Amino acid sequence: MDEPKPALKKGRAGRPEGRVREPSRAVAYALAFFAAIVALWFVYHAITAIVLLFLALVTSIALSAGVRWMRRHGVPRRIAVIVTLLLFVAAFVAFFGLIVPPLVQQATQFIPEIPRFLAQAVERLASKLGDYPELQQALQGQTGSPGQLPSVLDVIGRLGGASLSLLGFATLLILYLSAVLYITSDPMPLMRGYVAALPLRHRAAGIRAYRGASRAVVGWIRANVIVGPIEAVASGIFLSLMHVPGAIVWAALAFFAEFVPRIGGYIMAIPPVILALSVDVPTALWTALFYLVLTETLGTFLSPAIRGRQMRIHPAVLLFATLASALAFGLLGALAGTPAAAFAVAYYREFYLKPGPVSRARAV
Repeated sequence: MDEPKPALKKGRAGRPEGRVREPSRAVAYALAFFAAIVALWFVYHAITAIVLLFLALVTSIALSAGVRWMRRHGVPRRIAVIVTLLLFVAAFVAFFGLIVPPLVQQATQFIPEIPRFLAQAVERLASKLGDYPELQQALQGQTGSPGQLPSVLDVIGRLGGASLSLLGFATLLILYLSAVLYITSDPMPLMRGYVAALPLRHRAAGIRAYRGASRAVVGWIRANVIVGPIEAVASGIFLSLMHVPGAIVWAALAFFAEFVPRIGGYIMAIPPVILALSVDVPTALWTALFYLVLTETLGTFLSPAIRGRQMRIHPAVLLFATLASALAFGLLGALAGTPAAAFAVAYYREFYLKPGPVSRARAV
């Protein structure tokens, strides 16, 4: 026969005093709020690593397209991965071995002269505004005196005294390349973790969304690889013929213009146009016209034809994503804006625009 259990005394609130009270909702909310603050603090300080990891994932998606192409032609996966990674590393070595040395040499000679070039540009522009005294006074009001530069141009001129942290850049580059190599060589653990993190009813949609984003990213990379060299070669030839200072520097930067859709070409055109004013005003006008024609021709006809239907993203969405990412995360954000928009649009279409099983059943 069971012994009777001792009766528990009740407190003022009618609750047994022998039981341990559970934490109140206020304490739980406070702990959750504190955890969210800590998580946001961590993300804020680790945002560079997060964006860099995302760019490594995007690069791995592009390289995986090459692996799949070789596998369709009968190449074993292990050999296809090795060949793809070797070509990727060889491209990096070729870029830094063939292009960077003359680029650094010319940049070293050119950057200290930026303040003088900008001063000449402002003086030439002010002299051309003699028939418009109000504009001339406004320009001189910004400069303070004919020999000074505007505050914005003064900041740009300080680039001559700026030093790049080679150690920090090398560290980020090594981390990026390591992440690309690891993800490309063995992507299955990440994919299994991604699929396992999705609820069962959303796994099929999550896989379709990832595939759609991957196709969009591959189309974006293909357009950049094809259009970028065209912009670089055309810019280098034109700027050299026009004797614009730093032609090789601006040509190398023009290669990356397509990574920032629609506005990248105009952003890359600003320094050459300003510095062309140090030569003369007609040179600056011809330079601006050249970049306008080049950017609109490639951005309107060639780039969309290469991307085709793979991205299927409105240019306004890409523009907003690029600007927002650049303002939030700087240069890395500008590069990550377009692939981030590709992922966001792919998941939006799959999880929001497409009707679920219940909606389709009701529609039938």
